[in-house]
Amino acid sequence: MKGGEGVKDFEAMFTAYFARVYRFALRLTGSANAAEELTQQTFFKALKGIDGFEGRSDPVTWLCSIAKHEFLNGRRRSREDPYAPDAPVFDSAVPGIDSGYARKEETLQLHRCLHAMDEPYREVFMLRVFGELKFDQIAGLFGKSVSWARVTYYRAKVTLQEKMEAEDNEGI
Repeated sequence: MKGGEGVKDFEAMFTAYFARVYRFALRLTGSANAAEELTQQTFFKALKGIDGFEGRSDPVTWLCSIAKHEFLNGRRRSREDPYAPDAPVFDSAVPGIDSGYARKEETLQLHRCLHAMDEPYREVFMLRVFGELKFDQIAGLFGKSVSWARVTYYRAKVTLQEKMEAEDNEGI
């Protein structure tokens, strides 16, 4: 992409994919404020690199990959972890303090167990569930087959369920 063509393509990409990238960022961070910041960083990085985007993958896959890398880099750079799993997950408008607390605890447990998982299982699970990517898009990110993506996701899901059950049993 040359000259103004890259900027026009970026504007179209921003309009078409902003909401999906934001939802992906929200699921990664668990916080609306952190998700907004991560989405902004993602599109800023994408704008800087739009001329290098060759279109071999789906643009949303490319953008979610940038978001994931920015998220992980942010975690590495900061000891305070601006994308901490204990950041506010639910709005205060959620009825019933008890149900909101239980949901928040369950979400925190999910994040704890997820972050304890090995790669590529954690990443495949996050891309599928939080990024809402299709198996062919995940396979493309890793340079693997669609079957590999499906099996890896299944194994990640089973491992995550086992970790959560084990954590529940420890608490009894």
